[in-house]
Amino acid sequence: MNLNPVFDREIKRNCRSMKISWIVFGCNLVLGMIAVISFLGEGVIHGYMQAGRYRMPIRCYMMMGYALFLMVSLLVPGITAGSVSLEREKQTLDVLLTTNLNPWKIITGKLEASLSMVFLLAVSAMPAVALVMVFGGVELWDLLALVGLLVVSGIFIGSLGILCSVIFKRTTLATLMAYVLLIFFVAGTAAIVMIGSHIKVLQLEAEGMYGGASDIGPLIYLLLLNPFASFFSLLSGQVGNGREMLDVCNALGDYSGNFAVNHFAAFSAGIQLVLSGGFVALAGALMNPLKKR
Repeated sequence: MNLNPVFDREIKRNCRSMKISWIVFGCNLVLGMIAVISFLGEGVIHGYMQAGRYRMPIRCYMMMGYALFLMVSLLVPGITAGSVSLEREKQTLDVLLTTNLNPWKIITGKLEASLSMVFLLAVSAMPAVALVMVFGGVELWDLLALVGLLVVSGIFIGSLGILCSVIFKRTTLATLMAYVLLIFFVAGTAAIVMIGSHIKVLQLEAEGMYGGASDIGPLIYLLLLNPFASFFSLLSGQVGNGREMLDVCNALGDYSGNFAVNHFAAFSAGIQLVLSGGFVALAGALMNPLKKR
């Protein structure tokens, strides 16, 4: 099996670094603390083993899932944003470009190395998250879906970091812009949707229709670009009634028969993968030394 040489080099360098081990240890420590606090905190309540108390493992699962998403969102931009800019600062990028590797192979190798840590983090966290399976309510398929969406989110966020690392020459600026873009996709898209809903309400009030339901139309599809929204849709479908994301969208219009909204997590993951491919292709084109300036 022929590995990408850049990926092979980055993996060997990461395996020799204690930083990765400490990151994995710290993330699993946080998940373990969430599980222990949830179990012990619920255990002191009288009637712990009553049927109503079985919501505790589900809440613990949701908290650990959101904690994993937060860790990926915080770690991946910081890692990927310096992947190319650090090579430029160390003056080794030109050496890479003179090899037989084309720019896209260099970009994909850097992205694969960053995603390997996301995959390692997700897989190492499965034993802690699988504690919930002892009580039921969460199946193995749910855990695999959670890991899969974490990897998709890592690809999307990592491609943003790679693009910023190519565009901006300084690692500090590239990292800052990677976090800014991530905040835009998470908070900015939600803010645009809410502003659009508010404007629609003002238009209805101007027409004398007070208390009317705001229908923002296709603007709701902006949420498909939001990795947190897709994660919320997946978790609510696993441990809730499965209609939480649909109820959020229906508060902004009538989307009950909308196929994309009813399968929000799958559509969102697909769109984010397509965008990730576009970001990687753009990064490769910008890094191509033969590109006409």
